[in-house]
Amino acid sequence: MDRGIYFSSVHTGSETRERSSTLKIAKKKERKGLINMVKEKDSVNKLLTEYGISNVQLERMLRAKQKKSKKFISREVENRFSFAIIADTHLCSIEERLDDLALFYEEVRKRDIKIVVHAGDVIAGWGIYRGQENEVHTFGAHNQAKYVIKHFPKVDGVTTYFITGNHCLSFWNRSGIDIGELVSASRDDMIYLGQYEGEIELSGVKIRLLHPDGGGAYAISYKLQKILEQIPSGRKPHILVAGHYHTALYFFYRNIHTFQAG
Repeated sequence: MDRGIYFSSVHTGSETRERSSTLKIAKKKERKGLINMVKEKDSVNKLLTEYGISNVQLERMLRAKQKKSKKFISREVENRFSFAIIADTHLCSIEERLDDLALFYEEVRKRDIKIVVHAGDVIAGWGIYRGQENEVHTFGAHNQAKYVIKHFPKVDGVTTYFITGNHCLSFWNRSGIDIGELVSASRDDMIYLGQYEGEIELSGVKIRLLHPDGGGAYAISYKLQKILEQIPSGRKPHILVAGHYHTALYFFYRNIHTFQAG
């Protein structure tokens, strides 16, 4: 298996944190104000007519924006922090590379990196494609989770923040078992951020993890470019890390540092 490995260093400061905090407060007040406006029908008639939606639909859309669909992890650091990127380890596949994974975490340790982000598909899963049963050495959701708990590298002082992808969630789709929850419950060094997408914030820098679906494109950046174009300006992360495509790539687009994690 061909895997890309990234080690990133980010500089930030108190100004970034203060600006981020101020923007969050302003946006929250703005949304509350809009929701109150929606309750006064006369004040938004023009808006409703222009977009062809009902009062109830508009209020629901605004309230949905307030919901936190992801977990945010805050970590106080100084003006610089480093983190490593990985994805699609597919443990329990006969093609897994525990040796390469161990070397990756050994490099993390040597570089004194404390944070690893994993962009999904920690395990091989089950029933993703015809014939996969011939390519898996451990069967069942709980057995694959136990295998990860036992064999996924553990380094003192290093925390891995991860999401689940389509392989991991094959058991969720079949039986409602979330592999991410099973693993994180037994490994305090592995923090589960959610299904397909998650976000951490390190010293004011937003890092979003994403595991898209579907096949890749002839131009390897194309799929991610289209995903980035759909992110509203107010919800853009500073860094996006994507798994799934099994290709390594970095590019800068719409003011977002974008990685395909290999």
